[in-house]
Amino acid sequence: MNSWKNFFQTRNLTFTILFTTIVTTVVGFVNSKTAVLTALQADAIAQQTQPSTSSKTLTQTEIDAIASQTTVTIGQDLQKGDLEARREFNPGSGVIIAKRDNTYYVATNLHVVRGRGGFYGVRTFDGEVYPVDDESTRSNIVSMGKEQGESGETIQGLDVAIVQFQSNKNYPLANLPGSPNQGERAFVSGWPDPGNETARRQRLFAPGEVTRVTPRSADGGYSIQYNCNTQRGMSGGPVFNDRGELVGIHGRAGEAIGVSVPGTLVASLMRRNATAQAAIRSKFNLGIRVSDLIEEAKKIQPLAGVFPYLKFEPPPVSPTVVSSGMPERRPRSADTIDDIYKTFSRDFKRAAVRDCPSAGSRTVLLGTSEERCPE
Repeated sequence: MNSWKNFFQTRNLTFTILFTTIVTTVVGFVNSKTAVLTALQADAIAQQTQPSTSSKTLTQTEIDAIASQTTVTIGQDLQKGDLEARREFNPGSGVIIAKRDNTYYVATNLHVVRGRGGFYGVRTFDGEVYPVDDESTRSNIVSMGKEQGESGETIQGLDVAIVQFQSNKNYPLANLPGSPNQGERAFVSGWPDPGNETARRQRLFAPGEVTRVTPRSADGGYSIQYNCNTQRGMSGGPVFNDRGELVGIHGRAGEAIGVSVPGTLVASLMRRNATAQAAIRSKFNLGIRVSDLIEEAKKIQPLAGVFPYLKFEPPPVSPTVVSSGMPERRPRSADTIDDIYKTFSRDFKRAAVRDCPSAGSRTVLLGTSEERCPE
């Protein structure tokens, strides 16, 4: 009897050891494949987003050709005949940076889309306007920062949001990431607001120079300074280098009569020094490095989950994109919006006009508006 008992015990022990060995081997194999896949994905991402040594310096006209096709306008939907909504309407700019299947990813400023929970439109260079549903799902607009204070006086993290829209058309992607270097040329593209509720808008391409590159600021993650003559409404627009590569997202700017978005850094400088104040008032711009945007996108859900599958356009710039965007070949809609109110009165679902912009949005997109948004 004991011999049979010993026999079964021995056989059970042998079976347990064999089973454990098989499971360990399978798990090890799966883990090794997962590790290889992760490594391959990481390598693919790195290859897609690494600057190319073969990039060449482009002319201002060639860089504008790229900007004209990758710069978009972003605004909340308007209900026809809603005059109050029209007065509060304050669209911003953006740039197409990535694609997955028929979904495009646009980088803009967080303060451009701070009126969350409604419907937006993204207008591309060919005049098409694509709806963005931020009401039934909150994944179509992903924030990379968080507004602090009752009116969003400062932004913790990056003053960046990624907006998704769907289209079966083939739109060019901005080449990224370029590296901003002090002393190099810089070019900002965007759709400025001429003021006085003017319906007609003209895209502005503003050349200049990178004056300083710093570590990220605590307020908004700004780190690039440049002296381009930008205007309100260009927030969220692209900043290109002289190789046509996207180096930054424009967000804060100085104008002839005052600073568009003071922020803690600019306001501090203005309080301390009259000379600095005059300099800031003439030309002062701040942008967020695209390399910082990419690093954050890998960490923030739901972007982190799809990031390995996104298509980016690494340098150098495609000659075909440059050729198709030259002034004589690109459509008029790439540079002109005849009636921006009509353009965004598309009845996407319902009007979703923000109640009161943040400090950043008030000064960049709306100008001073104390009568509408008291301090």
